[in-house]
Parts: sequence; structure tokens; C-alpha cells
Amino acid sequence: MILKKMSLITKISAKFIAMVLFLVPINSYAIETSMQLHKADQSGAYGLSLGIGDNFFNQREFNWAVTYNHFENIVVNDLKDQSLVWDKSDNSFPLDTIDLMLSYRYYPSSYNSFIKSLIVEFQAGAGINLTENKFIFNNNPTEVVFSEQGDINGVFAFMVHKKFTKQVAMHIGLKRYPDYSEFGDVSSVFLGFTYTFGRQTAY
Repeated sequence: MILKKMSLITKISAKFIAMVLFLVPINSYAIETSMQLHKADQSGAYGLSLGIGDNFFNQREFNWAVTYNHFENIVVNDLKDQSLVWDKSDNSFPLDTIDLMLSYRYYPSSYNSFIKSLIVEFQAGAGINLTENKFIFNNNPTEVVFSEQGDINGVFAFMVHKKFTKQVAMHIGLKRYPDYSEFGDVSSVFLGFTYTFGRQTAY
């Protein structure tokens, strides 16, 4: 099982690296790449995100990002049809999304070098679901669909970056899908790293 999961992560990483190399030619404008490890608020649930982003019109405060997200062991928080009987602990699902995000970054002004190296970011956007999840209950032969490919769900995030160099930064944050298809609230805390490729604009 562990080897299977590692193989999945390796395949996703390889596709992401290939996409970055395709999108970022030598001497191009800067593209920020990111990787995040998530711990969802449900027991045993976790995830991985890979993304790219940049600013708008060389304004460092306003940014966009596109991320691929994979979550494992997600269960339905609130079953809408209460007549359906099941043991949620035995029925968990994977979720895959592409998130399209817009964000605002705040750069603190301070004489303190540590505070000056921090960036506070607020993100909002939409997640496009890639995974179809359905289940047949013992007391109902009808197939219940929890998510379909193409479902669009709102998503919000808050994070704090710590820059180490112009290219490398670490960040921690919170991510929330308030109403993910039939799964209800799906939230996570995450730890991530960013690396910026290409030519960066001086501010």
C-alpha cells in the first residue's frame, strides 16, 4: 500500500515537473512553483498539492495560482438522506481537484529582518472536481453519487510564507472547501515550500 501511494506521488510529481519545464523557458518571467502536504480535519485523511502561480501585471500583492490537489480517506460529513445506514469509518474516498485561485499578499514593513521576511496571503477561488465517487448502501440498492467529475466548489485559504532567499520560501496555512459536493466541509492544515523559476521583477 505504501509503495502504491509513493508511486502515485512520483507520477504526479513527474507530470508537474514536466509541465513546469514546458511553461518556463530560460529567461522567461518568474513562475512560482509550490508543493504542499496536507493533514485534513478528518481522522486518517491527508493530501498533497502541486501548483504554479505568478503575479498580475508585475504587482506583487495580487497573484493567481493553479494547483492540483489529491486527498485520501475523505468521508461524507453530513449524509443528507438520514434513512441511509452505513458505517462511515469503513467508507472513505479519494478526492482530486484542480483549484483556480486569486490571492492578495501582504508584505509587512519592519526593521526586524524576520518580520520583513514574512508574507501573509489570503486566497479565494474555485475547485474543479476530477473524481467521481459513488456508493451503494445496504438498505438502498440505488447508487448514491457523492461527487461527479466537473463539480465546482468554492475554496478559501490563508497562509504565512517565510522567505529564505529570493527563490525559496516555506509556508504554513489553512485550506477549506466549505461545501464540497456531497462531502460537506473539507478542511486541512498544510505545510509547503515554493521555488521561483525565471527572471524576477525588482520591486
